[in-house]
Amino acid sequence: MVTDIRLMLAELGEPGEGAGELLPGGGVDDPEIRRAMADRRLRQAVKRAAEHTAYYRLWFREHGIDPAEVGIDQIEQVASTPKSALRGAGPAFVSERSEPVLLAQTTGTTGTPTIVWFSRYELELAAVLSAISYLIVGDMREHHVGLSCISSRATVGLVTAQRALNMVGAGFIAQGLVDPGIALDRLATPLHLPRKAPYITDLYTVPSYLGALVQRAERDGWRKKDFGLRRIFTGAEVLTDALRERVRELFDVPVNDVYGMTELVPTTGMVCSKQHLHLAAEQAHFEILDVDADRPVAPGEIGELVATPYAPYRETTLLIRYRTGDLVRRLPDEPYGCELAMLPATSLVLGRATGYGGGPTARDVLEVLQGVREVPLPTRYALTGDPVKPDLHVAAPPGALGEIEERATARSLQVSKILLVDDAKNLPEPCRVRADLYEHSFESSLF
Repeated sequence: MVTDIRLMLAELGEPGEGAGELLPGGGVDDPEIRRAMADRRLRQAVKRAAEHTAYYRLWFREHGIDPAEVGIDQIEQVASTPKSALRGAGPAFVSERSEPVLLAQTTGTTGTPTIVWFSRYELELAAVLSAISYLIVGDMREHHVGLSCISSRATVGLVTAQRALNMVGAGFIAQGLVDPGIALDRLATPLHLPRKAPYITDLYTVPSYLGALVQRAERDGWRKKDFGLRRIFTGAEVLTDALRERVRELFDVPVNDVYGMTELVPTTGMVCSKQHLHLAAEQAHFEILDVDADRPVAPGEIGELVATPYAPYRETTLLIRYRTGDLVRRLPDEPYGCELAMLPATSLVLGRATGYGGGPTARDVLEVLQGVREVPLPTRYALTGDPVKPDLHVAAPPGALGEIEERATARSLQVSKILLVDDAKNLPEPCRVRADLYEHSFESSLF
């Protein structure tokens, strides 16, 4: 398929209007047909998990529920699967009929790393789907070169990106989360490669590390003319409009916000022009449940994104109603009015479900703080006290307080007090971000 798309593009030129119908979820407009397809896929996923994994076999036996009878209208009978269950008993979720070949871990910034096993088939499928997306959505071509600045612990993401870009014919560099100065030097260094662009064209990273790059580039006087970037892809954390604007000023390139997590590979989400997060409905069944209960939230309410991946996209680690830990707001049940309206949608990810008590979300806080240039990037803060209207502690110089308070008032940020600390180590609670997973390099080591 990837080879045929490459040949088609070479023969006929760039895709025009309607190219999105080539992607997952495109081309099926009848809601009854979509629901019937989803019900059949969900029934198959539940049945396979109940028959072939120790965890779900035991759960269905103990609760006296026939998995063959569980479809869309009955899925609420099945308890959601907390992330702690997968962390504590990973092998119990692995299908007895699978052939595991790769153990992938989450980065563990929010707790103990979660372990997910993948088969060779799943890895190949993820790479193919990514390659198709790179070609159709990312306009990736043979002369482009991508730089990956994500943690080396993000195993499946790195393997998938490397294999996908290899299929496309583009270049791939696995840089890792090294000192931001090293990454900027790499971006600014000519490649001198045959049939490749003069400089790295695409950057793959996480928002906190992107913030660190922006902070270092602004400090050291880098300008957009120093680079050859055409696009930046981020995921796994909250990307704010404020940070996106600072990236535009520095690099003059768009930032694509994508959704994905190790536990759901190859299922991903795309952000449309109206800032909805659209999810691949043919790859998984999605729900938005109350953070503290297995009940759907009402339109307009905030809840936790829950997913049941389908076969044939998953065959090794099988999950039913898996709680992702990501907060989203349920959109009104009406047409979305955007270019991806055929796909189910939520709000953008608002933050983590862990510890959420109905007050400000991470996105609420970060949109305020990252708009203040005096607040260091990546942003460090903590919330304490009343969960609905907490105190906000921020690592920032004293002179930033006035603008932070003004922006907080303008955005109606529901906090009681704003308190500044001179060092993130003095925050009342640790503020962990993926940019903390720095990998030391000989390039910056002292001997």
